[in-house]
Amino acid sequence: MLFEPDTEEVSAPVQPPVSQWPKPEPRTLHVPAQEWEEWSAVVCCAKMAESKPGEVVGVPVVEHGGYLHCAFSAMYGGRSGNNVVDAWQLIPADLYEGQTWTYHAQDFTVRERGDYTGLRVSVRGSHVVCTKPVSVIRTYPTIRPISMQDALKYDDSARLYGWRAMGYRGAKRSWKLLHGHPVAVYHGADEVEDSSAAVLLWKYKGRILDYYLGSPEFLENLQDFSETSVSSVRTEVLCKPQTVPLQAALF
Repeated sequence: MLFEPDTEEVSAPVQPPVSQWPKPEPRTLHVPAQEWEEWSAVVCCAKMAESKPGEVVGVPVVEHGGYLHCAFSAMYGGRSGNNVVDAWQLIPADLYEGQTWTYHAQDFTVRERGDYTGLRVSVRGSHVVCTKPVSVIRTYPTIRPISMQDALKYDDSARLYGWRAMGYRGAKRSWKLLHGHPVAVYHGADEVEDSSAAVLLWKYKGRILDYYLGSPEFLENLQDFSETSVSSVRTEVLCKPQTVPLQAALF
C-alpha cells in the first residue's frame, strides 16, 4: 500500500492567531442604488494588495455625514439583491489616538483579518486613519424612472443572454411597478411561485441596470402597471443645496 492506514500524523494543524481586539461591529447605512454605485466605485482592494511594504496608499473616498470614507471590499448579492460595500470612516491622522499601521504590516495577533482600525492611508496627499466600519447597503433607486418603452426594449434584448436565457428561456413575463420603476417579473415554466424572478430596471450614467428584487418587502409593494400610474409618479429632487463639511474641507 502507498499509505499505511495506522500511520500517525506527522504535522499538527496550524491554528490561526488569536487577536487581542475583537473586530468592531459595523454601523449600517442604507443608501439608494444611485449612491451605492458611487460607494462601490471607490473599492480599492486591488490597489492595497499591490502596494509596497510601508507604503501609505492613496485611496478614493466618498463623503457622508461630514466624514470621508474609503472601502476595501464589496459584496454583489446577485439575484438576492443584497449588495453591500464594506467601508471605513476616516479622520485626519493627527486626530487619531492609538497605534497606526500600514497595509502590509498588519499584526493578526492584535487585530483579526478584515479589521482595518488604525490603518493609515492618504487622501489627496494628506494622511488619514481608518476608525469605524460602515456597512453600506443598497436600496431601490430614487431617481427618475425610465420609460416602459425603454424597459421593454432593454429587457427583450437581454433575454438572449445571461441569467434570463439560462434560467427563464421561454418563461412568461409580466410587468409591475415599484415606486414608478418598471419591474419585469419572470414566471417559471412550472408556474411555481418560488421559481419567479423580479428585476427592477433603472438607468445609471446612461446604462440600464438590473436591480434584483429578492426581498419580500419589495415584492409585496409591487403595483400593477398602467399608463396613469407611471405619469403620476413624483420623483425625488436630488439637487439639494450642499454644505461643505468641516472634515472634508481639511483636504
